[in-house]
Parts: sequence; C-alpha cells; structure tokens
Amino acid sequence: MRDAARSLYELARLNGRLLDNALDGVSERLGRRRLNGRINNMAFVALHLLDARCYLGRYLGLEVEHPFGDLAAGVESIEQMTDFPPLAAIRRSWHELAPQVAERIPELKGERWREPSNVDFPIADRTLFGGTSFLLHHESYHIGQLALLRKYFGLGATRYA
Repeated sequence: MRDAARSLYELARLNGRLLDNALDGVSERLGRRRLNGRINNMAFVALHLLDARCYLGRYLGLEVEHPFGDLAAGVESIEQMTDFPPLAAIRRSWHELAPQVAERIPELKGERWREPSNVDFPIADRTLFGGTSFLLHHESYHIGQLALLRKYFGLGATRYA
C-alpha cells in the first residue's frame, strides 16, 4: 500500500472509532434533541455518517446494503425524516460496517488509486484516491458536528482513544 493510501486507511480507522466515541453516553432522548430548527440532531448526523460509510464502501467496490435504507432513502434533510433508528442500532451497524470498509482500502493496489473517479466530487483530484480522500473528509466534518453537539449538551469532548 503506498504511503498516501496508508493515510486513508488510518483515517478510515480513526473515524470508525471517533463516531462511536462521539455517541458515547448520548441517550435516545438527547440524540433526538435539536438545538433549533436549523441544526440537525445527533441521531440524524449519526445516520448520515452510516449512510456516508455505506456510500464509501460502494465507491470502493464493496457490495454494501444500508441497514436503514428504508428510512434514509432519498432523505436530504432532517425535515424529511419520519423516524430514526435507535442510536444503539446505528452504532451496531457502524461497528459492522466501518472496519469492513476501512479494510478495503489496503486491498486496492497501485494504479487502481490513479483511476478516474466515477463521481464528480468538489476537489481537484479526480481519481479514486481523491474521491476517497473527499469522502473521508466528509465523515470527519460530520464527526466534528457530533463532537460540538456533545460539548454543548455537557457530555465532554470526544475522545480520540
């Protein structure tokens, strides 16, 4: 695995831990609480992260089915949600999926990373490597949102370990 791909692998593994840590101690009630009508709740962000990891898996060539596809299909905003799966179920699904997708990264070799991306992401690098980098950044962005919400709710900082 080239050094840059190793960095993607490590970031995928880190995000795998951070989502779980960001939800540590979050009750169902708190997970569904919105600060106001413009800010997503933690349950929506967590479900979106699971959706994003499913997408990353498919982008990397895995056959991944969204465990809550019936609830998340076509949803672009929290206002479109009719219900949320329990946070514990989101976390269980994340525990199953996150490592599977992370382990796909070292399976991709050399020239494969330089192949053109089949998706037009908003970055200059139009390769599979660039697309994967963007998708992992996207995860990190939303994990940061969870971290901020947990601090607001008095749960303390998200742990890295």
